[in-house]
Amino acid sequence: MSDDHRDRPASLEHDDPRQIVTLPDGSVDRWYTLGGSGGDRFESADAFADRLAAGDRTFSLEPTAVRPGGQAVNAARQVHALGDRPTLIGHLDHPVFPDFPFETRSMGPPATVRVVDVGGEELQLAEPGPTEDWGLAELLAVVDWDRLVAADALCCTNWVSVRGLTTVFDRLAATPPADPLPIVVDPGPIETVDPAALEGLFDALSRADRADGSITVVLSVNPTEFRAAARVVDVDAEPTADSLAALRAALGLTGVVFHGADAAIGATRAETAVAEMYDVGDPRRTTGAGDRFSAGLTCALARGWALEPALSLGNACAAHFVETGDTADPAAVRALRED
Repeated sequence: MSDDHRDRPASLEHDDPRQIVTLPDGSVDRWYTLGGSGGDRFESADAFADRLAAGDRTFSLEPTAVRPGGQAVNAARQVHALGDRPTLIGHLDHPVFPDFPFETRSMGPPATVRVVDVGGEELQLAEPGPTEDWGLAELLAVVDWDRLVAADALCCTNWVSVRGLTTVFDRLAATPPADPLPIVVDPGPIETVDPAALEGLFDALSRADRADGSITVVLSVNPTEFRAAARVVDVDAEPTADSLAALRAALGLTGVVFHGADAAIGATRAETAVAEMYDVGDPRRTTGAGDRFSAGLTCALARGWALEPALSLGNACAAHFVETGDTADPAAVRALRED
């Protein structure tokens, strides 16, 4: 690892903070533990599956917590923890959301997500949210377009739940900003989406992306999301540098990034890179780790970092959250890299 690479986390504390907009979701996350007959909690998702296979059909849910959630919310928290200036534009009209120490713009009530903790493995059950008719008009009601595209980067999340996000990409394609604008798109669980709808998203992203660098779109996906995207364009669904490059070319985007348990892999028009995941102990929490990866990636791209250190920063943000349940600041990132 080069000295330049090692010193990058320190730059987060000393450079001018970057303005990063995260949008457009928000959720009330209701957490539960899952028990079987006799009230025993399941130690793993496999144990739950075994009980189902054995014919058990009665289980108990015990509420344990209510937390503010949403991919854009998690991303904004990570951006802030790294020392940059987030503007969170989401669905935040609920008392569960605190007074965040950064700018927020709410577009209405959030969705509800039920998270079942099964021995440290988390099952998410999302209820239909109030965003079916959300689109560009609702966004422009709370933020001026020129201010939005004047940000140093955008982190756009959860298209699966907020399909109107496509209208934002259409506007970007029609009126690109004057200054370069990197956009990280973390679309959510696209494996649950009809392939035709997914093709529509990819077409919109391709139209928004500009080879001249005025808009650079980087798609950020986890293993199941990568396989879903690969199937749509008929490329190898095994995540490697070559398959990422093939997917990127097929989608017509500046970049595609894969974040998995063992490594992050990325491909852009200029380069491919692999960054191994940092070692973590017993996982404390996994829900929200991918959002923090995408936020770290966005912060790096807003500074013009090369791909490999950008992936490494995303990995550090995700690893720290999985191990501790806390959002990584520059000191935590540096400690991981030096360990």
